[in-house]
Amino acid sequence: MRNFPRVKSFLILMVTVIISISCNLDDGVDTIPIPDSTLIELISGDTNLSSLSTALERADLVTTLQGNGPFTILAPDDTAFDNFLGAAGFASVNDVPVETLRQILLNHVVIGSLDSAPLINLQRNYLETLADGPTSGTRLALYFDAVNGITFNGISTVTTADKPASNGIYHVVNGVIELPTVATFIGVDLNFESFETSLDLIAPVSDLPTNLEESTGPFTVFVPIEDAFDSLLASNSDWDFLSDIDENLLNSVINHHVLNGNIRSTDISADQTVATLEGDDITFGNLDGNLEITDGSGNEGAIIGITDIQASNGVIHAIANNVLLPDTTN
Repeated sequence: MRNFPRVKSFLILMVTVIISISCNLDDGVDTIPIPDSTLIELISGDTNLSSLSTALERADLVTTLQGNGPFTILAPDDTAFDNFLGAAGFASVNDVPVETLRQILLNHVVIGSLDSAPLINLQRNYLETLADGPTSGTRLALYFDAVNGITFNGISTVTTADKPASNGIYHVVNGVIELPTVATFIGVDLNFESFETSLDLIAPVSDLPTNLEESTGPFTVFVPIEDAFDSLLASNSDWDFLSDIDENLLNSVINHHVLNGNIRSTDISADQTVATLEGDDITFGNLDGNLEITDGSGNEGAIIGITDIQASNGVIHAIANNVLLPDTTN
């Protein structure tokens, strides 16, 4: 199996990030003066953001983003919009369906005034945007990697950071951040490299990899991190790499991590039993305040380390220690 660097911030819950950005990050030290102009006024006056300004008007978000906020806007420049429109087959911003455009733009907005410093300190983690998830009251997650520059969902990088406004801050980015699928987060989060490899390996015998990339679902996916897959390979002397596992067996194992529906942590209760896509049941429990899973083979103690990474077609919960195994006797 490929070896990847472990992400030290894995056990930092998403709420840590949300709390840290919920207020203006002014610590009393001399900083860039805050202008009197709102985010909308500054964006509309930036000749490099004319497409974004047009898009915000078309999506009826101007009034919202002129409010008190504070808001953080990831502002795609005109080249980013040109690339997005061309790839999607639209001649102009005005050709994009209004609700589609609205959700894409809201996927660039985070509550709070978030400058680049806390992102760089955390290095990698998730934020929550204002874009709607697949079920009522849910909001889409946004993955950032700030180890070498600041990139969002693996496709959009900050080119100009920390542009303050009276009601928040904006950062110019070089790509439009389209609505993420479950596959988006599996593909960009280094904790999920082995799960992504497994999806590639089972693609010849399974529809699951394609379904997680598209707007089908929604699905709930319990994704083991790298250490869990290391333990799986160590359990069989014939397995040095994931490719050593029979693809049909691996397909059963991976599908044993997936449920139908957008099941968030607040929807899960102790002693609840649900059927996986593979067919066998898993049962939830509570271990010292943490959600745990008993798999189809009866193995207990799979700890859910991070919950509620929300995508447009489902939600991810990360398992910190074990790969779930179906009932091998059947």
